[in-house]
Amino acid sequence: MVEKSVLDNGIRILSERIPGAFSATVGFWIECGSRHESPEQSGVSHFLEHMLFKGTIRRSAPSIAKEIDSVGGALNAFTSCEFSCYYAKVSGHNLPLAVDLLSDILLNSVIDLDELEKERRVILQELHMLEDSPEESIHELFTSSFWRGHPLGKPIIGSIQSVQSLERQHLVQYLDKNYCGNNLIICVAGDVHHEELVSQVAQLFREHSAGVKSAIVEPPVGHSGIQITRKEIEQVHFCLGTTAPGQCHQQRFAGNILNTMLGGSMSSRLFQTLREERGMAYSVYSYLSSHSDTGAMVVYAATSPEEVQHAVNLVLKELSRLLHREPDTVELQATKELIKGQFMLSLESTENRMIRLAKNEIYLGRVQSPHEIVESVQQVTGEDILQLTHQFLRDEFLNLQLVGPISGDAFPLVDLTLG
Repeated sequence: MVEKSVLDNGIRILSERIPGAFSATVGFWIECGSRHESPEQSGVSHFLEHMLFKGTIRRSAPSIAKEIDSVGGALNAFTSCEFSCYYAKVSGHNLPLAVDLLSDILLNSVIDLDELEKERRVILQELHMLEDSPEESIHELFTSSFWRGHPLGKPIIGSIQSVQSLERQHLVQYLDKNYCGNNLIICVAGDVHHEELVSQVAQLFREHSAGVKSAIVEPPVGHSGIQITRKEIEQVHFCLGTTAPGQCHQQRFAGNILNTMLGGSMSSRLFQTLREERGMAYSVYSYLSSHSDTGAMVVYAATSPEEVQHAVNLVLKELSRLLHREPDTVELQATKELIKGQFMLSLESTENRMIRLAKNEIYLGRVQSPHEIVESVQQVTGEDILQLTHQFLRDEFLNLQLVGPISGDAFPLVDLTLG
């Protein structure tokens, strides 16, 4: 059963008690991410996420780690384009401790200058590590090119220049403005009692201001093109992508099925074609990058310089098949069963259920029941898939990024059309 309460300062509290669960996972979600940053402060959301674990008025950084370790719990955080999340997983009877610790992090962090400089160096090393890893950097190159000119096209981590320029005052101002009641959602799944949770949160945040909810800027427009980044490595890594439904889109379930069918599993078309039948790639897959108002479906693969053009053309061929031919009922039903099975298995994790609570609240304003989700997947038809491809698999949105030991002259032009 899912319960929801809203405090006077706008904080939303959602909980799902799971009978028989021993653990509880609590997440503090801030509806503000890299998409909401000013251009000159790119990466401030991610930098702040790192700094909030570096000590509070009540706890030092080592104390934070020792306190969660002392109860066998786990503590972590992540930042995305549209939100940041701080979460902990503990046994149910230690949930009040986890809530107190996460509240302390958000409300009382000191953002010490010495710690800030140390963490700046850590983040810069993270950026250098990304540059050294083509299988990671290729996705950033695609995002930057596809959403160019829009905040979604900027790396969540920021750039070397922006990270070097961020000062303590920037982080404090960002925290004060955006970590307000109207931007905060607290979600718990597992061994939780809703009224006790609400009472504790209300007490901890009794003086916290409601503030102003972060606004979403105009939706981006996907850009087409081909870009080659020469790098002396063994393979050529590439991403080929197009637009896709956003998190709130009425065809989001059809989009999930389309992606899974294309390259979202070992039985998918691309995995079978490029790896199993031809042995052209060890790693090949597709994924959805979905936001509140837009999305992208991206294919990734890595292959030899001699075979990369053939591999790209095979991907285009599979996209063209999807565009011009409705999937048969056997493949469609098999894909649905895969998605439904994965979803039901995910419900065994209190962490997954906590994340589902939060994302449903953020994007839909309500929590969909497992039955509703399964039914929505099952109701998708082959005609729905075909209509979706006509809307999103369009030549003017196809974007190809390549990294590897090739150049524009050595790489013949690929015809980025689906026919």
